[in-house]
This record gives sequence, structure tokens and C-alpha cells, in this order.
Amino acid sequence: MITLLTTALLTLAQPQIGELRDGVVHVDAAQAAELIRSSEGLKVLDVRTRPEFEREHIEGAVQINYFRLDFKEHLKKQDFPEGVLVHCQSGGRSTRALRLLKEQGVETIYHLDGGMVAWQNAKYPVVTGSEEAIE
Repeated sequence: MITLLTTALLTLAQPQIGELRDGVVHVDAAQAAELIRSSEGLKVLDVRTRPEFEREHIEGAVQINYFRLDFKEHLKKQDFPEGVLVHCQSGGRSTRALRLLKEQGVETIYHLDGGMVAWQNAKYPVVTGSEEAIE
């Protein structure tokens, strides 16, 4: 009872970012940018293909192609102790990846609704190249 009350009070005391649905916090581009800026250990997971990633991506993102047959195995090799912000081009692939992240036991999951389209429409910076790409 005390633990539940303490958790509820802490949750109310922290500023909310995004909308919690089914254990995932859905954020827009501005909220995603703030999370990246303010969260040291948060990983950005880009589930697009390597060519998409090389064309443009969020700085520091790790890319794992959702369409890989071994996507789940590559996902299991990742460590998300401070949580993950997942996205794709417009939201379809990353939405499907959410279930796999939850199955893996990732506790803090953020989803960039609208993906790279939303990020770029909001004029946030992107980088090119493939330093963290897994095709």
C-alpha cells in the first residue's frame, strides 16, 4: 500500500511528457528533442533500413532494420537501462517494434509519433552516415 502510494505521488510530482498508452509514452518531435537533451542514458533506436538511416538520422541513434529476419536477436543485444526512444520513418515499423521491446523487458519506452517525418517537419537537426547501423 505504501509503495503504491509513493509511486503515485512520485508520478504526480514529475512533469509528464507525452501520452502513456499501453505501457509506452508517445511523444511528438518537440517532446522527443527534450527527452534526448535532458536524458543522459536514453538510447535512440531507429528501426528504418540502412539506406534510410544513412540519408539522415537523429544524432547518436542506433539503427536496427525492423525488416531483418534476425531483428529480435539484434534487439536483444542492445542494453536500454535508462530507456529507449524508438522511431522509424512515419510510425508504422516502430509501432510494431514496441511489442518486441516490451517482451524484452524494457521498462521505459518512448515512441516518436510520426517518426523522422515529424522530426524533420519540426526542423530538428539530422546527421548523415552510418556509424551505428546494422543492416
